[in-house]
Amino acid sequence: MRVSISILLLLLGLKGYAQISGTIKGVENGKEIPLVGANIFWQGTEVGAVTNAKGEFTIEKPKGASKLTASYIGYSSQTKIIISRKGVTHFALQANGEELNAVEVVGKVDATSVDLRRPDLTYKIDNKELRKAACCNLSESFETNATVDVSFADAVTGTKQIEMLGQSGKYALIQRENIPFARGMNASTGFSFLPGPFVESIQLTKGLSSVINGYESITGQINVELYKPETAPVFMFNGFANQGGRMEGNIVSSYRLNAKTSSALLLHYSNTPFVNDANNDDFADMPTGDQMNITNRWHFSNDGKGWEGQLGACMILSNRQGGEVGYLNEENPSQSLWGYNSKGQRFEFFGKNGYVFEDNPFKSFGIIYSASYQAIDSEFGLRAYDGNQRSFYLNTIFQNIIGTSAHKYRTGVSFQYDRTQEEVNLGVFGLASANSYERREIVPGAYFEYSFEPSERLTAVGGIRADYHSFFKALYFTPRVNVKYTVSNNTVLRWGGGRGQRTSTYIMENISTLASNRTLFFLDNVDALPEIGWNTGLSLTQKIEVGSKVIDFTVDGFYTWFENKLVKDADLDPTIYFFLNQRGSNSLSILSQLDFEIFKGLETRLAYKYLNAQDNFIEGMNQSYLIPEHRAFINFGYSIPTNWKFDLTLNWFGKKRLQSTATLPVDIRLPGYSNDFFTINAQINKEFKSGLELFAGVDNLLNFQQTTAPILRGENTSSILFDTNFAWGPIFGRNIYIGLYYTIAKRD
Repeated sequence: MRVSISILLLLLGLKGYAQISGTIKGVENGKEIPLVGANIFWQGTEVGAVTNAKGEFTIEKPKGASKLTASYIGYSSQTKIIISRKGVTHFALQANGEELNAVEVVGKVDATSVDLRRPDLTYKIDNKELRKAACCNLSESFETNATVDVSFADAVTGTKQIEMLGQSGKYALIQRENIPFARGMNASTGFSFLPGPFVESIQLTKGLSSVINGYESITGQINVELYKPETAPVFMFNGFANQGGRMEGNIVSSYRLNAKTSSALLLHYSNTPFVNDANNDDFADMPTGDQMNITNRWHFSNDGKGWEGQLGACMILSNRQGGEVGYLNEENPSQSLWGYNSKGQRFEFFGKNGYVFEDNPFKSFGIIYSASYQAIDSEFGLRAYDGNQRSFYLNTIFQNIIGTSAHKYRTGVSFQYDRTQEEVNLGVFGLASANSYERREIVPGAYFEYSFEPSERLTAVGGIRADYHSFFKALYFTPRVNVKYTVSNNTVLRWGGGRGQRTSTYIMENISTLASNRTLFFLDNVDALPEIGWNTGLSLTQKIEVGSKVIDFTVDGFYTWFENKLVKDADLDPTIYFFLNQRGSNSLSILSQLDFEIFKGLETRLAYKYLNAQDNFIEGMNQSYLIPEHRAFINFGYSIPTNWKFDLTLNWFGKKRLQSTATLPVDIRLPGYSNDFFTINAQINKEFKSGLELFAGVDNLLNFQQTTAPILRGENTSSILFDTNFAWGPIFGRNIYIGLYYTIAKRD
């Protein structure tokens, strides 16, 4: 009996022998506060944990691991070397910008990295990465990322569109802090409504994301985290100007009223005051005009007792003009000159509330809500578009464990309301099948998601949601699953798949078609069906040890197939844009990427992407417009101890299919495909101890301009063949810029 008890005690002792426990606290103004939900993980492994309501953690120590890292948003990460397999260690994280205590810090946090703890393929992009380029807004935040491509939708409006997995950006769920943002009427303009200096980090998920965030994601999710009251610097100013005349200023500031309440103010103003025509086609290369953003947000906490909340409001006003140079330069332009004018406004109120149960850090409840109004009034020559959208969003999230932390679940209900009104006038070239559209959508939903983590090697997450759509009068089910298997400390496999759907705001999402004289024609009732797509993907993340250095290698493949997709057909008739619901459109995306450090301070990213994107047009399957089959880039980032940073990116874009001009007169007929081309972007940064950072750079260093006309019949804007939708590459050419950041990070 005594022998049995001794063996049992020995086994119990061995089980707990490989555990490290301790606390993670934040230090501000010499005071320590427990950090709830702080991350703790062993570098080079999948083993991690989070702190409870008291800032405490317990974590298993895997064989061979020695570097334990603690991190929390708004605080400097710390890494400690742990030799023993059992013991207690404490972390005191300094608020960003404050001097560190004498703590040994080993390693560094990459500006872009794969989140090894998530079952889906998610890249974490922080503001260090965003500062490698002229990041004026969200659409320009992916210059050094191979997953997302950005291009202009046409040659006059300046509207940028992104591509992900071979599909337009509207098929990705674009969120601001887990609140849907670039959707509906905001799907094509939302990227320019998020200034880059406001962004603290971005989480980019390839493939289908969690059912918690709704059913609208088909190809991926981009979640943008702005500076919050508790993480924003006391004051930051950013100024920027480029060769094209664009000037902008951004201010981020925060203020702590007391230990429980803090606030942040984010201000943006940009202006392009004069006209550029670098390709001498008598059309402005980019629109003139201005934009103003104001965001004020508040953070409330209950002194570590579990309750936490946020409230905020934002206002966005934009004004753009484009078109013929004479139209923009003349005070009272004649009616024979073609011009583009657009005025937009967006108002939003949003909030979050959450509670973490003190006796169980795995148990919590949260609520997210948002109400917004957006309106756009645009003119395209003799054409006009007026649209507005009222939206309300609500999501509740309850999470807990079943028995042990190996079984977790999240569940809740959601509600989405949209009222969208669109009016379009196509002028003298005929009306669409209808010229006034109104849609009211009331969508209550519920979801359940289960996570199974039986060991540090396997994580499986499966979820399903049900949503009743009042407009389509149908109940839709959305299943999704993601599985991650850690083969070894250096090898991770992921697989995921499922369904997504969305409602197309078809005029606003194809607003560039109005920058032409083509008739818009709808072959069937495009409102009759939602767009429905299925996606599945497989990825491998591999760390390759070469001496004392590590190469990060990632390869992934994703296939997207549409049960129904709203297809724009520009091939059948050069005077008409046809819109029709079609089944079978698909895309295959394969991406391989290497990240490595050649020598200390010089980091390199090398990537190649293959895309096979097909749409089901009226005459059958064909390659999608403006999606390159091949794309590659290489990025070099070099930093030296004297706070100089150098960045260089070489992009190669393969040929892209253009709208067919085969039936047009020979003198204006264009090739069916664009040329392939290279661009080089470069930037130099210098940081000073005073908080000042200066930068200068150039986009498109080689001064490449597309070799074919971006505008068809630009010399005769009254022609039925006038069309600005042939932009496939840079129009303006080389663009030099300068700017600065000035930051006061410490709190008084």
